[in-house]
Amino acid sequence: MTYDSNKDKVSDRLLTLHRDIDGEAGELASRHAARLQCARGCSDCCRDGLTVFAVEAERIRRQNPRLLAEGTPHKEGACAFLDGEGACRIYQDRPYVCRTQGLPLRWLEPDTKDGVLEYRDICPLNEEGPSLESLDEGDCWTLGPMEGRLAALQEAWSNGRMERVPLRDLFTGERK
Repeated sequence: MTYDSNKDKVSDRLLTLHRDIDGEAGELASRHAARLQCARGCSDCCRDGLTVFAVEAERIRRQNPRLLAEGTPHKEGACAFLDGEGACRIYQDRPYVCRTQGLPLRWLEPDTKDGVLEYRDICPLNEEGPSLESLDEGDCWTLGPMEGRLAALQEAWSNGRMERVPLRDLFTGERK
């Protein structure tokens, strides 16, 4: 297997991962439709300074060469990929971090005193509704499993380097 064919396989696996994320996130969004206020143009979560793994940065580069060559990034303070109305210009190719925004989130952290602590959070725009603590764990996006799959793809993409790329840097054409 050549290096390029390996990258092509990893790129295909990334598309599969993004489809899996979209499917699961879509199911959760349907269950929480009454509380979710997120819609096209809602960009409160679209902050500047986000970084993505190089494998996702390459997907954005490959799918959006014209935008990156001829477009200008959104003003600093917000995601570089927002348009003037606050909509995402790379929505189909957006990275993992953007695919679950707005959903009730759940994550576990080790604690030496109590073993494992569970945390939950949601976008402030979507707080109205049942308390996060009352939701079944299956009604939350659990952080960890998809991130693990993404990290494995990054490792395969870059021979074990866990390199991250600022989204704004994609407009400058920098490749580290």
